[in-house]
Amino acid sequence: MSWWLRALWAAAVSLVVITLGLTFVRLLEMPVELAFDTELRARLNSDLYPHLSNASGLIEALAIVVAVALSAGERRTNRFRLTFLAVVLVIAAFVLWLAVVHPVNGAFTAWASQSVPGDWQRWHLRWAQGHIGGAVLLSGALILLLIALTGPRRIAVPRQARAPRGT
Repeated sequence: MSWWLRALWAAAVSLVVITLGLTFVRLLEMPVELAFDTELRARLNSDLYPHLSNASGLIEALAIVVAVALSAGERRTNRFRLTFLAVVLVIAAFVLWLAVVHPVNGAFTAWASQSVPGDWQRWHLRWAQGHIGGAVLLSGALILLLIALTGPRRIAVPRQARAPRGT
């Protein structure tokens, strides 16, 4: 295996692990956050979470780019299918974040402490459900990458080069 492919493997696995960790830690915060008063909740939404969200989004986008490059690098091997499926799961996690979590983040940051709606916990539940889905998808991607990495790396033989059956 070439040095650049080794570097792609290390980067892909590392970035998926970091993304999964950032997603999972938000789930661990949820039970505590639900008990926060409105003023503290609004302050966290305006001061802390936008920075975390920006960093997480950048890392997740980088994970997608690196995973795509890795999958392309493994395209002629028996590892391709697993790496490609991992890419699909990482992209699905990002799309889920865009569709479910990001709109809630936008609503959260727009609220001042006096304007937090009484049903903000419903919004928070949607936010958590988006992160749960993302954690499941990213866990699947990590598992697929690890299975592919630890399996044999055989070069696929083109169909034309295979011996005909029955000879």
